Amino acid sequence: IPKPDGGVRNLGVPTVTDRFIQQAIAQVLTPIYEEQFHDHSYGFRPNRCAQQAILTALNIMNDGNDWIVDIDLEKFFDTVNHDKLMTLIGRTIKDGDVISIVRKYLVSGIM
Repeated sequence: IPKPDGGVRNLGVPTVTDRFIQQAIAQVLTPIYEEQFHDHSYGFRPNRCAQQAILTALNIMNDGNDWIVDIDLEKFFDTVNHDKLMTLIGRTIKDGDVISIVRKYLVSGIM
């Protein structure tokens, strides 16, 4: 996919089986980790959308705050340290099968 800076973003289209497995992983991990996110975090979270983020920003500004921060870390997912991530997940998730599947998806890359 072309990026505004002239670069290209790789796009991976998962198979039906991969989507099924990814959804199963999400159903296990989301209830565990959702409560740890900041309430003003909206990206890739269930029951949240861009419109809610905009309304929250407007409310914050109307409360007299002068600053809003919008961060999009460049190539964030490309730079996540998998070992550190798996260590963090392993502190909460004790099921070795879940850990193994998550690690396999992390290292599989874009096909």
